[in-house]
Amino acid sequence: MSASRTPPDRARDHHTPRQAAPRQRLLGLVSAVVLGLAGCSAAAPAAAPPVPTPANGTTLDVAVPTATAAIPLVDQAGRTVTLASLHGTTVVLVDFLTLCQEVCPLTSANVREVSDALDATHLSGDVRILETTVDPERDTPQRLAAYQKLYGAKPGWSLLTGTTADIAALWKSFGVGYEKSSTTAAPPPKDWLTGVPLTYDVDHQDVVIVIGPDGHERWLVDGTPKVSDPSAVPSSMQAFLNEDGHHNESAPADPTWTPADVVSAVTYVVKGSSGQS
Repeated sequence: MSASRTPPDRARDHHTPRQAAPRQRLLGLVSAVVLGLAGCSAAAPAAAPPVPTPANGTTLDVAVPTATAAIPLVDQAGRTVTLASLHGTTVVLVDFLTLCQEVCPLTSANVREVSDALDATHLSGDVRILETTVDPERDTPQRLAAYQKLYGAKPGWSLLTGTTADIAALWKSFGVGYEKSSTTAAPPPKDWLTGVPLTYDVDHQDVVIVIGPDGHERWLVDGTPKVSDPSAVPSSMQAFLNEDGHHNESAPADPTWTPADVVSAVTYVVKGSSGQS
């Protein structure tokens, strides 16, 4: 600023030392500001890439009815669980029964892989897996506990049952169909746990649903589980599979779903549709 008060003849004297010093200080100050701004720009965190929409299955945004969220279910330890009690948590809801010979042992093997993958990606704390029966008459908490032990289910992975009416209401709300059918095999298959001959089976859709922390359905897939590693199916359940079950294990009919599909959907719901990075 002192240069503005310098007489014109002094300002034109380029050999005057007193004029050079302010000019150098000004240039130094400008350079420092430019470098400082550049440094701030470089230090700014890069925007996180968008979470991709799952390649398989269907994305949606449908609120779970309040009445459905309040349906009391019972886990393998006899504790009551409702979807409402898990509000704020992402839920993976899967239908199954412990006496299925065609698909469910494969479903549970895939669910185990999903559970392991969520642990590896540090998402397991944000997610609960609820494998829920379509055979409440036979799938008691004690039976679910025995089945859980076969697959080594972790704390975030619960097996659920309930009264016949409550289970029917739950699955009807989600549009999942099932019905009892008489056993036609001769001799009839035997229960893998008790050895008692079976008198009926349950035909059902094979569905995986992801419910967001806001209590809305966010993703679903309806298809045959595609198992990448048959050794993930416990030996007792391998022996329990019938001919159709072994075929589904080796060459599942389309449409299919994999553990990676479910993990992709969970990641999309937890990090994507919730707006988290």
